[in-house]
Amino acid sequence: MPKKKQFNETEVLMKAKELFSEKGYNGTSMDDLVQATGLSRSSIYDTFGDKHGLFLKSLNHYRGSQQGDLEKQCARTDSPKKKIRYIFDYTIKDILADKECKGCLMINVTMELGAVDKEVAAVAVSNMEEMEQVFSSLVKEGQAKGEISKKFTPKALGRHLYSSLMGLRVTGTSRPDADALREITKLALSVLDE
Repeated sequence: MPKKKQFNETEVLMKAKELFSEKGYNGTSMDDLVQATGLSRSSIYDTFGDKHGLFLKSLNHYRGSQQGDLEKQCARTDSPKKKIRYIFDYTIKDILADKECKGCLMINVTMELGAVDKEVAAVAVSNMEEMEQVFSSLVKEGQAKGEISKKFTPKALGRHLYSSLMGLRVTGTSRPDADALREITKLALSVLDE
């Protein structure tokens, strides 16, 4: 009879995510993971396959938790334009709460591994497409309600908003200045009124 797991997988994934955020994938050793998670090597291998398996699972967990956080922001209002604004405001708060300036795990690993790891690239592309679709849908709804200008297509604005949000995260990693981030957001969202 196989042994029953004696750990909380969600907690392990969160600890691994923190470690990968701090050190990057290549900078994180198996010893680091053992120490951070409290699991033995054999438990990591039995549960996740290997370091890469744990990494992918923690990346997908992070992605899911970020999407859940954005959904909570959107649930605060019925206005599509305000939903977009709330996503940007939440992102600024998230950036400013990152006192160690580790940045967004998705962006960091895309830059580190996206060109050499097909599985990471697939997660990154899927995340991008989903976020662009979220923004495009909000824009389309906002245009139908007369809240958002029809100068650009929902698809074009979805891409613009996603790129602006990712740029905001990158800027926030090197310069986490609230006023600068709000100014960047104001300019990025001004296209909704053109």
